[in-house]
Amino acid sequence: MKWDEVRAMYPESFVKFEVLDSHVIYNKEYVDDVAVIKAMTDGKAAMKEFISCKEGQFVYSTKNEKVIIELVKHFTVGVVL
Repeated sequence: MKWDEVRAMYPESFVKFEVLDSHVIYNKEYVDDVAVIKAMTDGKAAMKEFISCKEGQFVYSTKNEKVIIELVKHFTVGVVL
């Protein structure tokens, strides 16, 4: 489902979803298509869902016109003793 469709179906809500299609430009993932898991109007319920998200799942407000996820690279530093 396209994000515009999600916003129209669930206005003023939070939506838990999985990304089906996206594209990356530099360090940002622009989400094109999602699979809705759950919609919530309560912020507390959305926070609980956010905390319980599995890998690849996100909770986002439909007030946002686009879904843009900032990608963060984790670097590990080896310590020599």
